[in-house]
Amino acid sequence: MYAMELNHITKGYLDGDRENLVLNDISLKVNKGEFIAILGPSGSGKSTLLTIAGMLLSADKGNIIINGSSMDEMKQKEWTKIRREKLGFIFQNHQLLPYLTAEEQLILAADMKPFSSKEERNSTVDELLAELGISSCKKKYPKQMSGGEKQRVAIARAFINRPEVILADEPTASLDGTRGRQIAEMIRQEVKHRNTAAIMVTHDERILDLVDRVYRLEQGKLLLSAL
Repeated sequence: MYAMELNHITKGYLDGDRENLVLNDISLKVNKGEFIAILGPSGSGKSTLLTIAGMLLSADKGNIIINGSSMDEMKQKEWTKIRREKLGFIFQNHQLLPYLTAEEQLILAADMKPFSSKEERNSTVDELLAELGISSCKKKYPKQMSGGEKQRVAIARAFINRPEVILADEPTASLDGTRGRQIAEMIRQEVKHRNTAAIMVTHDERILDLVDRVYRLEQGKLLLSAL
């Protein structure tokens, strides 16, 4: 059983009287514990594909299956619960709340999918902060952290609820080469350690040796590329 399947995803937009087909019959299967990257020029539809995979946008055609469950069989109002419980998101901008500490950011996310106890939740928060090397940031607010530290907190927040799939949209774009690679390494570390699937869209070809498969999105088609 795959962590996520995208089956025959098609999405177009009207450009005057003409339809611009951004995604043309795209299919993709991602295993648990697999980290894949999708490359493509600006405007190629990478972020559109990730947004559809994250159930934040509906495709014109096609279906999404998460851990064996077809999203076609779910009502739109159920999608919020699916996103909260089965998906984790990492964005180019960390999108941390400025008035919460790192610990509070993770607790807020964790409480969207309740743990069996506060002790288990708090232990998981501490474990993730330690794994990502940011235990010292536990009581810090975003303005007190470096860019790399804020992105690590964002990674921890994405993994806190043990999602089936992580969706990462240009997670290294705002960082220099060294820090960007560290972030990609940490995503890979957590994917392998927690047996979570991850799909990352990126322009950063310097980190492609860290992923298991690379695809290129060109003219609406998704093509497997050599590493």
